[in-house]
Amino acid sequence: KPAFQPATGAPIERRMDLSQEEFYHEFAIKHRPVIITGALKNWSALNKWTPQYFAEHFPSNTIKLRDGTELPMGEFIDRVMKSSPENPAPYWTNAPVQEHFPELLADIDPGLAFFTPNWGARNYLHKGMQASLQRGSMIEIYIGGNGGAFPIVHWDGLSSHALLMQIYGRKRYYAWPREDSAFMYPQVELPNLSPIRDVENPDLEKYPLFAKARLTTFILEPGEMLFMPSRWWHTAKMLTPSITLSINTVNASNWANFAEDMTRKAGKTGRIFKGAYLACVAARNRLQDLVG
Repeated sequence: KPAFQPATGAPIERRMDLSQEEFYHEFAIKHRPVIITGALKNWSALNKWTPQYFAEHFPSNTIKLRDGTELPMGEFIDRVMKSSPENPAPYWTNAPVQEHFPELLADIDPGLAFFTPNWGARNYLHKGMQASLQRGSMIEIYIGGNGGAFPIVHWDGLSSHALLMQIYGRKRYYAWPREDSAFMYPQVELPNLSPIRDVENPDLEKYPLFAKARLTTFILEPGEMLFMPSRWWHTAKMLTPSITLSINTVNASNWANFAEDMTRKAGKTGRIFKGAYLACVAARNRLQDLVG
């Protein structure tokens, strides 16, 4: 069987010394991914956080994996360090730092300029929407070993932007533009999820259109931050033991996508009322951005 040859996507730009204004106007508004180097240079986590650090300082902390399995941190890190592509360790994902390691928030900057404006962190009358947005606005930690991978090809929920900060180790990312969504076989009830699991050796008999999806691959190095725009498909595989952080943002640049997601399952009347509410909220948030 010949090796899979995917359609080729555009390379993702790496930018040093990118200002927040340049980032917002050149990348966020245009929904262009970018790797920002040097953005995390003042974070002490870069020189402090290693798998061994978590094993030594939090050995009895219990972590819960996606399948419900619970492990003590010490045992989990031992498996991470022994991980290989043939026998990958479990991957601990989407764990809010402020819930699991509040004392470590001082090692990072939750108010980094690239995270703003973030309408997801604001207050709303619709408490369900507020809970979803504020949960997504928390900084989350991911720890895994060589050969481990994020289990789902996806774009981030509520059409939020994702910012991914590589703290330790190296990770290979796979990304596809939102314009190629028809080739990703989005699920009907969960349109941000693809059923395709092995992107390097896909089942083209089952998913023939996937061969047309334009794939861009790249490696995220320690200290780099990746901006993955709203509705860009992506997944990742670890090349070494790895520690990554993420945060999701919603603002004027992706609010239209967010509003579409929020009203997708509503009936005709519901869409009218929800749409009016979301339009008012957007106007308020834009005013808050202007006045600071």
